[in-house]
Amino acid sequence: MNAPRTAQCPSDLALEEHLLEANPATARHIAGCAHCQAWERSAAEASRAFAHQGPRWIAKAQARPSLVSRWAPLLPAAALAAAALFFFLQAPPESPRYATKGEALTVYVGGQGPPRAATDGERVRPGEALRFHVAPGEGAFVWIASVDSTGTVSRLAPAEGTTPLAVEGAGLLPGGAVLDATGGPERIWAVISKEPLSWSVVEQALRGSPVRDPAAVHIPGARTATVLLERSAP
Repeated sequence: MNAPRTAQCPSDLALEEHLLEANPATARHIAGCAHCQAWERSAAEASRAFAHQGPRWIAKAQARPSLVSRWAPLLPAAALAAAALFFFLQAPPESPRYATKGEALTVYVGGQGPPRAATDGERVRPGEALRFHVAPGEGAFVWIASVDSTGTVSRLAPAEGTTPLAVEGAGLLPGGAVLDATGGPERIWAVISKEPLSWSVVEQALRGSPVRDPAAVHIPGARTATVLLERSAP
């Protein structure tokens, strides 16, 4: 039986960030915590499995577009840690951040070449994985979504559940996506609010929005940040 989480245990997000950039305080806690040691072992095992299975899984998803989302969400904590270990073996580089209405969003890309922070309008390729960093300031709620050239909205983080992510300060978000073979422009959105917004409100506001004109989007009660990616066909 796995050891239970204690009140002193770091959150899964803090443990993920420790995988990206070692945190001495977190390392000290893990050294004396059976629960977090088990989490770390699970992450390492998932990393090895992800490295072995990931490319075949992506290829299978591309071959069955009617049964999967255009984006393949990375859901469980262990799978997220695997992606972090496999794609981001060192801390994400310092980078410019792109935003509208004053909120910062960084999209990290990895999987084909060294991990990088995407520049606005950067060309990305099938099979690459995305992670998202936001800096909403004090406590806020965040949805991450994308809109393609047809105006179709995809939900990226959180990939399931009824409420947005609760974020305090700046940090790397749990959740991510793997790019499939669909080409064309895709705009990534961070929708940030003081009170939690339902996904239906966010989806309705973004659906049909012009992918190259972020100024056209307004969501009552929320601020937005955005990065444009150019998806290359295989």
